Amino acid sequence: MSLLEVKEVTHTYGSSRWFWRSSRQTTVLSNVSLSVEPGMCMGLLGTSGAGKSTLGRVILGLEKPQKGSVLFQGQDLYSMDSLTRKRIRKDLQVVFQDCYSSVNPRMTAEEIIGEPLENYERLSPAEQKRRVAQLLDMVGLNTGDMKKYPRQFSGGQLQRINIARAIALKPKMMVLDESVSSLDMVNQTHILDLLMKLKSEFGLSYLFITHDIRAAYTISDTLAVMDQGEMVGIYADKNQVFASHHPTVKKLVSSILSEHPRNRSISSGGSRVKPST
Repeated sequence: MSLLEVKEVTHTYGSSRWFWRSSRQTTVLSNVSLSVEPGMCMGLLGTSGAGKSTLGRVILGLEKPQKGSVLFQGQDLYSMDSLTRKRIRKDLQVVFQDCYSSVNPRMTAEEIIGEPLENYERLSPAEQKRRVAQLLDMVGLNTGDMKKYPRQFSGGQLQRINIARAIALKPKMMVLDESVSSLDMVNQTHILDLLMKLKSEFGLSYLFITHDIRAAYTISDTLAVMDQGEMVGIYADKNQVFASHHPTVKKLVSSILSEHPRNRSISSGGSRVKPST
């Protein structure tokens, strides 16, 4: 059984109108299906407005779709009772793009990471402090950071705090919504390395939502591509994405440049040419 199954999900947003005018519906997801297996990372790619972040919110139970279903561990997220939903929520965590708005600026790192432990586990103060210290160590920080506030961390460090909070309850799956896109390349690399390490150690599953095919290719086992609310390709072997003829996929692939400037192509009059050496 798949850990996560999204079955023919359709979701729309309505725009308000005055008096006699009828409301207009904008379809943001159209018959979208995908599945994530235990211990697997699926990279969900798409340009801005493709619908990937909306799909993430639907998967997290934050926006109920008009049609279709979302099954997590075989249970429908939108038909379960509140007690089951709370239990499922423990196993399905999220890390968002904006690390600063994801935390309470008045809380210390210890309080931020400890919040889910307080909500789900009955630990003594000493045990909770020990668990928080362990989590900080897992994400490359130390106990001296426990009393710091968000403003005292860099973006990369604060995203590690968010990851520590997300893994505190030992979830089975994490939704990572553009979780490295606001970081510089050095911090992106560090966070991706950390995520791959945690995946290996704990058997985590990820849905890695991003517009950056390089980051997705680095961390993912399989790749899925969305365009204008539709799923246009799912590649069980991520290398297959480079052979796709779909315009959106080709555009994403073409955004990858060689690491060495000598091998990069630059645009000249609509064609692609290599710089002179």
